[in-house]
Amino acid sequence: MTVLRFLLLTLLVAPAVVCADVYKWTDAQGRVHYSDSAPPDVKTQPVTAKINSISGPAVVSTFKNTTAGNSRQTVRILTAAWCGHCKKAKAFLAAKGVAFEEVDVEASDRGRNEFTQLGGRGVPIILVGAQRMDGFEAGALTTMLEQAGW
Repeated sequence: MTVLRFLLLTLLVAPAVVCADVYKWTDAQGRVHYSDSAPPDVKTQPVTAKINSISGPAVVSTFKNTTAGNSRQTVRILTAAWCGHCKKAKAFLAAKGVAFEEVDVEASDRGRNEFTQLGGRGVPIILVGAQRMDGFEAGALTTMLEQAGW
């Protein structure tokens, strides 16, 4: 029972640790240090986490979307500028004439927040009505679009 309590406590504390800022600096001896707080009188640089690109098979699931139910549902894609799969997904949507809203998860606080709220593991995340695709696969996205009235 004690082990179970420890694991539950660890799971509760882990998200707080993940959200902390991390700083990097080099001391006078040339050693590199990382910490969750910037030391006084030392030039630091923030360390930013890299977001992965989802390169495996695309995964389609459902999520709660307040715009679901409209005749032609909103298409949103969460991306990163460097992501090749994101570029392919955007080109696919554009070629089909599908209007979409792009949100860069690295360039805006709104994008980072939405990515976190969705439990993102990588980009692209494509939202069509009440459906979600992690990654990109043309056939599955075509099915999603058809079901959403596109």
